Amino acid sequence: MRVAFIDHYDSFSFNVIDWLVGSDCQVEVDYVAFDDQAKMRQLLEAPRPLVLSPGPKRPEDAVPTLHLTQNLLGKVPILGICLGHQLLAVASGGTVTRGRSPQHGSTRTLNLAPDAGLLSGMAHRPRVGVYNSLVVLPHSQGPEWHINALCEFGEIQAMSRHVPGQASAFGVQFHPESFLSEGSDVIRQNWLAALAQHSDTAPLDMPS
Repeated sequence: MRVAFIDHYDSFSFNVIDWLVGSDCQVEVDYVAFDDQAKMRQLLEAPRPLVLSPGPKRPEDAVPTLHLTQNLLGKVPILGICLGHQLLAVASGGTVTRGRSPQHGSTRTLNLAPDAGLLSGMAHRPRVGVYNSLVVLPHSQGPEWHINALCEFGEIQAMSRHVPGQASAFGVQFHPESFLSEGSDVIRQNWLAALAQHSDTAPLDMPS
């Protein structure tokens, strides 16, 4: 399975790619810088599953990714991590605001919803690594989005979008690739399962 990794020039980007690929090589990742106009345009013309990377600044500053996400949401599976999670929310009309306190390399305890989305199968109240100062305002991103997990401060840590007949989208505020995060293998396997349901997505030959 091939996915396009949209990079916002984050220091964790290649750690995320290593986590996505894993040891069983079920996923091939095509790297796309978010400001590479030619490759972003190709993705609009020939969509494939997306992973939206972490990154600095606000989601509104990543205009090319917002445009891409708004156009492909529901057409291909999408996973957003940290900034990518916030981009999914803003692309759906949601609001991003300041969190309780800036965090970089801290942990949060997750309270999982009955529908835990990509977090289904994780242990009770797992600890995860967070690196953020912004969070998605609850219930601002539309009724098609389900909150899958909150941290102990009531901030959204995971959400998912499921619309009949459309590809699913998932956002996680924490970093699943972090050594601080428990259950990362479960999250990756659930993402692979979501990709497998859409394995007939047309391939895109990305130029080098």
